[in-house]
Amino acid sequence: MAQDNQEMSDIAMPVKRAHKVLRSVAISNSTRMVERHALKEVIEDTNRRFWGCVMLPITLAFFAFYSLSSILHEDVPSKHITEFPVRNVLNPVLGEDDDPTSEMLDGLTTSTDVWNYLEQVFIPFFLRDLDVYGRPLPEEKRGTFLQYNQVLGGIIMTLERGYVQPCEDPLVAHLTCFPQDKINSDQFGGNISQLFEPGKNASYWYGTPDSLLDCANEGFQIPELHGACGNISNTTDRPKRSINIWTLDRRLAPLGQELTGVMPAKQDAFAKILEGEKGFKFTLRARDPLDKNVKRFQYLKDRGWIDEQALSLEAKVVAYNYQLDIPRLLKVQFNFYFSRGGGIYTTQKIEVATLKTWPRHNRALLLFVDCVFFLMCLASSAFMAREFQKDLKAGKCFGHFNIINTITWLSCLFGWAHLGMLFGLEVYRKMVMASIEDYFDFPDTFSTLEVMRLSDSMAEFSSYQRIFISYAHILFMARCFLSLQWQPRLAIITSTLQVSTVDLLHFLIVLIPTWFGFAFAGMIMFGRRMQAFSTPLTGFAMCLQLAMEGEYDWQGMSSEDWFITLLWVWIYMVLLVMVMLNMVLAIIMDVYAEVRREQGETMSMFEHCTYLCKRAYYFKTWVPDRELWERVIEMPETVTVDDILEAYPDMPQFQLNFLCNGARNRTRVIQRKGIDPTWTVQMVAAIHISLDEIMTDLNKLKKRGWMGKGFEVPNDEDRNCIKEILAGVAVQGNWMLNAQKHVSWLQDQIGVDAPEEWKPSGPVEVPAPKARQGND
Repeated sequence: MAQDNQEMSDIAMPVKRAHKVLRSVAISNSTRMVERHALKEVIEDTNRRFWGCVMLPITLAFFAFYSLSSILHEDVPSKHITEFPVRNVLNPVLGEDDDPTSEMLDGLTTSTDVWNYLEQVFIPFFLRDLDVYGRPLPEEKRGTFLQYNQVLGGIIMTLERGYVQPCEDPLVAHLTCFPQDKINSDQFGGNISQLFEPGKNASYWYGTPDSLLDCANEGFQIPELHGACGNISNTTDRPKRSINIWTLDRRLAPLGQELTGVMPAKQDAFAKILEGEKGFKFTLRARDPLDKNVKRFQYLKDRGWIDEQALSLEAKVVAYNYQLDIPRLLKVQFNFYFSRGGGIYTTQKIEVATLKTWPRHNRALLLFVDCVFFLMCLASSAFMAREFQKDLKAGKCFGHFNIINTITWLSCLFGWAHLGMLFGLEVYRKMVMASIEDYFDFPDTFSTLEVMRLSDSMAEFSSYQRIFISYAHILFMARCFLSLQWQPRLAIITSTLQVSTVDLLHFLIVLIPTWFGFAFAGMIMFGRRMQAFSTPLTGFAMCLQLAMEGEYDWQGMSSEDWFITLLWVWIYMVLLVMVMLNMVLAIIMDVYAEVRREQGETMSMFEHCTYLCKRAYYFKTWVPDRELWERVIEMPETVTVDDILEAYPDMPQFQLNFLCNGARNRTRVIQRKGIDPTWTVQMVAAIHISLDEIMTDLNKLKKRGWMGKGFEVPNDEDRNCIKEILAGVAVQGNWMLNAQKHVSWLQDQIGVDAPEEWKPSGPVEVPAPKARQGND
């Protein structure tokens, strides 16, 4: 018996499902009834979205004003005007068919090329002593290049050397090895006496009247290890003065990587602090004539400054630019790495840093943008602190840090870090401006080294700030994207991407191997003669460009193996470009249509703003979501408008309409989406089985004589019940008999024999329908 009940319960489940579906469809078309569970979902969703929607404008303003602040502070167009001419001279941009020469940074291949490049290009470009008309420049304006840029101090070259020792491997023990992971600080260089000739090279001797050196063995020993070189701290003869860096607000008036992992060791900043400087420095001063600097450079060349033990050479210049409204610092740093395999690898780093935070021409705009960003950052931090306090009281400390809250917290921290960096950069600027003033007034060795040290430090800080700003934009963009889910219409887009993620990940499992397969095949076929396919990564990038743009160099690709190239191109174009990329669009659009259909009628941005304004307008009588939810859960399964008004008679009509419309929209999901075909089969089968069981029960009752003579009634109470049923049946039978007589009388009146031929003999007066009362 228990098993029969179990089977009946299983069969009844589809019937209950059918009843629920039909009931939802009926209620969704009612104007005065809603389902309780749908109303609860609307209340919960409204409560969850409210503060998110309130914070959405703040989030968008946070991102917008941060971007605007970064753009105004960085002033990239002006930096490009300052930086690009220098790049174009030192390392010109080449066309696709042009090859670099030895006068370009990319064309250096041997140590001899490095000497020639520094002597013929680098030094003459920065340490000029003639103006654009060929006239000699005064001493205070020497080192001016590109008309408006003036070198501060000079060119600092730092050489790092390695050791030479017998090879440890027994197989090559008879050879000499040069370890690349250790830095040598021992004094080196050829003997000056061997370079001396009567009437020549006398300036190489330190102490002579015409000496070019600041100390003996300059450039070939480290002063900190082998004694001081020159009188660096010659500041005793200066008049004492103090410069308040916070009052320096005037405009200064001038008186005029791909092989990084296998490169030789280079001492980093942390190692310099712990171990001391191990690089051999040599300075070419901007105040000296160009001829003297060339001779000093020749001194390094004659004594063999770059030898077989050289690991790396750094050439660094800091220039002061006053061409535009804001004075700027231009830092140029080239690094040359000497490989034991016989190659020269170079890196370049050019940085431009401004010397004023708020320029005069847009000072008011910048201050306004920074103040608004500060307020947005403060509002976001206060909101997140409030949410964290609420979750902490509710015992959900770890649950608070979901992906949305984590990204929001990170964006707040990045915002405060950005403001802190602006303050730190302002301090750097004041210190550098003070050092530049000191350098212009006292151009000695101490001020030269100090202005170069501070300028280099500020340029380095500015480069790190630029990297920070770039990553911060990506983080803030992610925060804005996740915040869109609080607006119903915008949430459709985020839900589409979220739902389609699984399908796209599965699609990538097919797409990526196919993509790399074509990239590797292209590298094998074309890599020997085409740079675009010379490595796996460049081959993959070329395939990506071909898929996105549909353009390729057919002449270059088909110059050899024409038929194989034809097969590769056509199979790639058909399979990836025409099929797979369109499948991505199909997946996204299909998911979007499904999500859009499921969401139904959602509020647009304008309607949502109207809702927030109305909620603020009716704030005195607006029923709180928490109170409303606690009361609704106690209501019946089907809630009428009268039930809600009875519980909250002062509820605004706008709030009542909003709740009812939202509940109906959720109930109409079945109407919009339909039901699964398997549900229909189950419901039809269950109804058919139920009808068969009813017929079987009726046949059993008929055989037992139920409703007939001799039917079994066990007790008096049941007999009275049967009497009432029979009385009701008799009344219904009497009504049906009277109705039949009335129909027959109507037939006689109109003279029609068969009901099929009934026609009205004249106009029929239809009584007006009564007004509906109660439920629909």
